[in-house]
Amino acid sequence: MEQAQYKQLVASLEGLTDAQFDALLQTLRQRQDADGVQRLIMARMAEHGCCPRCQSTSRYKHGIEFGAQRFRCKDCGKTYTATTGTPFHRLRDKTKLLENAACMADGLSVRKTAARMDISVQKAFRWRHKFLAFLNQQKPSALSGIVEADETFFPVSYKGQRKAMPRTPKKRGGKAKDGSGTDKTAVVVAVQRGTQVAFDQVLERATGAALTEALRPVLGADAVLSTDGNASYWTVAEQLKVESGYFVAQYHGKGGHGPWHVQSVNRYDSSLKSWMSRFRGVATKYLTNYLGWRRLLDRFKDQLTPEQFLFHALRTSYQ
Repeated sequence: MEQAQYKQLVASLEGLTDAQFDALLQTLRQRQDADGVQRLIMARMAEHGCCPRCQSTSRYKHGIEFGAQRFRCKDCGKTYTATTGTPFHRLRDKTKLLENAACMADGLSVRKTAARMDISVQKAFRWRHKFLAFLNQQKPSALSGIVEADETFFPVSYKGQRKAMPRTPKKRGGKAKDGSGTDKTAVVVAVQRGTQVAFDQVLERATGAALTEALRPVLGADAVLSTDGNASYWTVAEQLKVESGYFVAQYHGKGGHGPWHVQSVNRYDSSLKSWMSRFRGVATKYLTNYLGWRRLLDRFKDQLTPEQFLFHALRTSYQ
């Protein structure tokens, strides 16, 4: 655009009504978000740079698919885009991905997300779990230094389930008619002391064998395991051949015994449960998704930007 035309355009803004000005701002924001989304998506393509099927790097451009550049592999002949193999493949309205990422970074509920984005609650729910599909796979490994480990528990929930219920349904806020409802899902949490690096894993049973298998990829060779008096962790330390120490609250007090305490992991558990309370109960089948969501927010001390959230939502690796 010529400079004279630009000045004329700016001058014409004075004649806009408030409604027209708001509509113009919305259009400009959508274009800016679309550019940001496209930039992040192509950054993923540059990072991987190969066919998701045969891993070949030989490709050429092959049209546009739902607003995204499509490529054809020279070796296998298949076409793909930067989002092939991700939960966002063939997703329409990609220009709204950054706006949805902002809602996720703010930890909004499904209904609040739907209201902010002006979409249905069902669509907001589907998009939420597309964003979380990769986040629950992003877990640290080979933690070093003092690693605190402990279990936390969440109520078993069948929220949203209508068929194949293992018990009779209960009314909102009430207990099940058969007297159950006290069942808990165990989650082991490990935190590298002095850092924001946290690991968690849902367990079928909080036994020594289950804890060992869950923590096997997490504890590095030079890790020192710090736990409470749960004897199951003695099995973990013995099986994984790591140094360990523990305290017993009854004898040493809740604050621990010297360097042996679990205050860091307790801080994480408290933050996790406080944050989860805003959702008024999470179905057990979706619990791992929410754990991955919280891990990412905690790593950035709840200062995550929408761009950072979308960047991580497009990847499976812990970065």
